[in-house]
Amino acid sequence: MMPERESATALRRETDLAACARPLRVGVLSNRLSTRNRRSMARIDRLLARHADVPHAAIEDWACLPDAMDRLAAADLDAIAVNGGDGTVVGMLTELRRRAPVSVPAVAVLASGNTNLIAGDVGIPGAPDRALSRLLAAAGSPGALTLAERRLIRVEQPGEPARYGFFLGALAILRAILLTRRILHPLGVNHGLANVCGLGLGALRVLVGRNTEEWLLTPVPVELAFNDEPSASDDYSVLMATSLDRLPLGTRPFWGTGPGTIRTTMVRGPGDRPLRSLLPLLRGRPSLRMARSGYVSRNADRLIIGFEGRFALDGEIYPVERERPITLSDGGPVRFLRC
Repeated sequence: MMPERESATALRRETDLAACARPLRVGVLSNRLSTRNRRSMARIDRLLARHADVPHAAIEDWACLPDAMDRLAAADLDAIAVNGGDGTVVGMLTELRRRAPVSVPAVAVLASGNTNLIAGDVGIPGAPDRALSRLLAAAGSPGALTLAERRLIRVEQPGEPARYGFFLGALAILRAILLTRRILHPLGVNHGLANVCGLGLGALRVLVGRNTEEWLLTPVPVELAFNDEPSASDDYSVLMATSLDRLPLGTRPFWGTGPGTIRTTMVRGPGDRPLRSLLPLLRGRPSLRMARSGYVSRNADRLIIGFEGRFALDGEIYPVERERPITLSDGGPVRFLRC
């Protein structure tokens, strides 16, 4: 794990930025290889050329991220605008969390990636250059800004450094992600259109291939332990966990009650009438039949998951084993600036 660095303290602000009377000092972190930036990075560069006082660190390789964060940390910033996808956002937050575990700076997210799951919930809407232009204008009068807070999910696994993110998907969720990447992305179908088409493609895959290993809802033995409860094993076809308020297309497939920062939803077995149950599931309003047939949603502060396969954490894919389970816990707050 990377040691804490004193320079990170220059990025932290304990005041309410949205109520701050002075102009905010904003820096920008760009990932030039993010999906939208491959085509529109020139517009960001032209915009920032007109704002020479705005520090800008651009990366083309993850190995450059620590140095980029060093440059931004030295600039005494109030907030960082992230011009990249979900991976860039959580990569930056992971870097900052490893340096300064107590707090991280305010973040403004531009929808410059492919899925833009985080931006869809707490980001600044619109094309990245226009969103950044509005942010820089609003930074001059912070009353035009609003703050939203979300909690990071800390993901730990034996022998691996801690990871952080906002959405974890496994089983059918991961299969749907891989299906979208294999079929839609090569066709140039990205962003919101990819989410819509991916949902339709996933529904189609539910109808075909039921007796094959590639069927979207093939159940897998999973061992789960919520909070301090004993672990329990069952066959599941769907597993997701998030600390976001809404997912792509405005969906909220979570209906658990009670305390807990991590919202989880699981489906035992292949689920009863999966296509008929899809809309109520996405709306977080399951029918009594669904509740009785294995559609489950719970809130938790700690969750241990073990199964043989892989999981996606904000688009990045990692292996998991029953003997090396992953532990999800509260990774602390992040403040997001919006305008």
